[in-house]
Amino acid sequence: MLGGEFSPVSLLELLRELGEQPRVEAKRGSEIGNSVMQSICAFANEPGLGGGYLMLGIAEPDADHDNFYVCGVTDVDRLLNDLQSNCRDQFEQPVYAYGEAVILEEKTVLCVYVPELDPAAKPCIFKGKYSNKNKQKTGVWRRGFNGDYECSHAEIVPLLLAKSSMGYEQALLPDAEWEDLDPDVIALYRTLRSRVRAHAEELHAPDPEMLRALNLVQKRDNQWVPNIAGLLLMGKPLALRRLLPAVRVDYVRIAGTQWVEDPEQRFVTTLDLREPLLRLIPKMEATILNDMPNHFRLEEGNIQRTDQPLLPQKVIREAVVNAVMHRDYQVNEPILAVRYNNRLEIRNAGYSLKPEAMLGEMGSKLRNPILASVLYDLGFAETKGSGIRTMRRLLEQVGLSVPVFSSHVMDNQFQATYLLHQLLGEEQLNWLKQFAHLNLSHDEAKALILAKEIGAVDNAGLRAVTGFDILTASQLLGRLHHQLHLLRKGGAGPATYYQLSVPNSSPVSSMSATNTGDLIPNTGDPIPNTGDLIPNTGDLNTLQENLLLPPALSEKISELTPKARKESLWPVIVWLCALRPIKAEQLAGILQRQVTALKGNHLNILRTQEGLIEYRHSEIKNHPEQAYQTTSKGVEWLRQQGIVVIRPVPFHHNNPHIP
Repeated sequence: MLGGEFSPVSLLELLRELGEQPRVEAKRGSEIGNSVMQSICAFANEPGLGGGYLMLGIAEPDADHDNFYVCGVTDVDRLLNDLQSNCRDQFEQPVYAYGEAVILEEKTVLCVYVPELDPAAKPCIFKGKYSNKNKQKTGVWRRGFNGDYECSHAEIVPLLLAKSSMGYEQALLPDAEWEDLDPDVIALYRTLRSRVRAHAEELHAPDPEMLRALNLVQKRDNQWVPNIAGLLLMGKPLALRRLLPAVRVDYVRIAGTQWVEDPEQRFVTTLDLREPLLRLIPKMEATILNDMPNHFRLEEGNIQRTDQPLLPQKVIREAVVNAVMHRDYQVNEPILAVRYNNRLEIRNAGYSLKPEAMLGEMGSKLRNPILASVLYDLGFAETKGSGIRTMRRLLEQVGLSVPVFSSHVMDNQFQATYLLHQLLGEEQLNWLKQFAHLNLSHDEAKALILAKEIGAVDNAGLRAVTGFDILTASQLLGRLHHQLHLLRKGGAGPATYYQLSVPNSSPVSSMSATNTGDLIPNTGDPIPNTGDLIPNTGDLNTLQENLLLPPALSEKISELTPKARKESLWPVIVWLCALRPIKAEQLAGILQRQVTALKGNHLNILRTQEGLIEYRHSEIKNHPEQAYQTTSKGVEWLRQQGIVVIRPVPFHHNNPHIP
C-alpha cells in the first residue's frame, strides 16, 4: 500500500494511528547522519518491502507528547544536498532517494522515499565495510523487528543468491545425495504429469535428465545431487528428517474457538506430516476434508441431494498449495494448520511478496519459482496468480465469508483464516442486536464479528473483509475503540490489534459512551531505551514463589553478568520457558534486562530463526497474556547442552511440599 500514491499527510496519519511501520520511519532530521543513512540502506536492501519512507522533522512521543508530533526541520536545501551527496558517495553504488519538502502543521517536513533496489543491484553496502575477515561488520543494513540493524554474513546470503538469480530452493545441502530421492515419487510425478499433458517433453527422458530439466538436481563432483527444491518435492521422508528437519506440516484440531490454555488438554487431535510435497499436498487436503463438517446441497434441476464439505475441496487444495508453495523454507518453522470449531487457520513462514491490497489480482510474485513451476505443471496450483480470486469466488458461491489474509513483513509470517459460516449469519446478527441503539454501520459490524469469532481484529483483517485502505480501516477501528468503547486496543505500531471489550456471548443491557470499563489508554513503551539492563529482580521472586526452580538453573541465573553473551544467556531463557510459559516482562525481570532489547536481541531470534521457543498464543501474536514456551526442538537442544528438563512441582503456600 505504501507506494508513491501516499501523501505526506497520509504518512503522518499512519504514524499517529499505527506507529512506525516496516515502510515508514520518523526522525527528527537535524542532519543526514548515520541513523538516516542506515535506514536508507535498510529500505534499499530489504527483500519484498518495496522501499520505504523517511519522515524527517517528525519526533517520537516523549514526556510532553503522547504521539508522534511535527518538530520540523531547518535549512532544507542543506539537508537535500547532504542526502544526495551521501547516497552517491557513502555506498558501493549510488542509491537514488527522492526528497520533498512539505508543510505540515505550519512546519517544514522533509519526506524521503527510498526505492528497493533490484535484486541484481543488491546488497547496498557502505563503502569499505564488507569483508570476510571482519565477522562483526558487513556494512549491509536491513529492516528488523526493532527498526534497522546491521545484518550478519549469513543474513546477506539471500541477497547474494537473488543477485545471482538463484533462490534458496536451488541450494545444495552438503550431505545431500542422489539416493535421498524417492524413486516411487519420481514415478508418481510421471503419472501425474501424463494426466495433465501426456506428451510432455520431459517424460521421454531418463530420470536424471528429467529432473535436470525441472531444475531439481545439479552436478557436484560429477554426481547428480538434488537441490532443496528436489528434496522438497521428491525426497524420501528419512532424508527430509535428516536434511530439512523443520520441513513438515502440523495439523491441530481444537475443541472451541480459541487456543486452549491448559497444556495438558490443549489439542483434540494432532498430526505431523513429513513427506515430499507431491504426497503431502493430497494427504493434507484429505486430512482437512475428513475433519470438515458436511452440508447437503440440492443443485437446481436435480432431485437428489449431495453431501459436500463446508469448505469446497478446491478451496482447501488451494489453501494447502499456497502455504507450501510460498513458504520461506529458510525459516525453521513448520506450517501450522489449526482447525477450530468456527474456522480453519493456516500459518506459514514467509510474508506475501505481493502487497495485501493486491492479493487476488492477476499476476504472481513467487518466492519459490521452481516449486511453483512443478506444482503448476501437475495441476496442483492455479496459474497466473488466480488462486486467491478463485477461492473468494467459490466461498461466495456457497454463502461463506471470503478468507482473511494477514501478512507481516517484519515477522516474516503469513496467515490465512477461513470462517466456516457467513460473516453476518443469523447467529452473528442476533448477537449484534445488543448494539442496535448505536446504529453501527455494516463494516463496523464486520469488525466486531471478526473480533468475536477470531479473538481479535487488526487492520489487515478488517481490510480483507471490507476492501478498505489502511487509513479507512484504522479510522473505523479507532471509532469502535475511542468513541464507542466496543473494542480494547492491544499491541503497538504495526502489531496493533483490537479485542472485544464487551461480553462475547451474553448481550449487554445498556452501554454508555462515557463508560470505558477496564480500558486503559495504550501509551506504548514510554520508557526510553537506555541500554540492555534494568535493575529489577521482582519477577524472579514472584516466579520462585509459585515455582521451585532447579538449583542448577538458579545458579546459572545468579552467574549471569550484565554483558552475558548468548552462549550463556540462551540456555537460561530456553530452560525457563521449558518449565512453564513465561511473559517477556517476567523474563526481563528475571534476567535483569530491558524488555525491548531482550525481545529484539534474543527472544525474536530464538523464536523465528532458531525455533527453540514459540508463542503460547500463536494465533494472536500480541495477545495481552502472550508468553513464550519451549518447543520440542528447544528441549532437544537443552539436552545436547547437558540440561534435562523436569517440570518442577508447583509451590503450595501452606505447605511447600504439597502440590
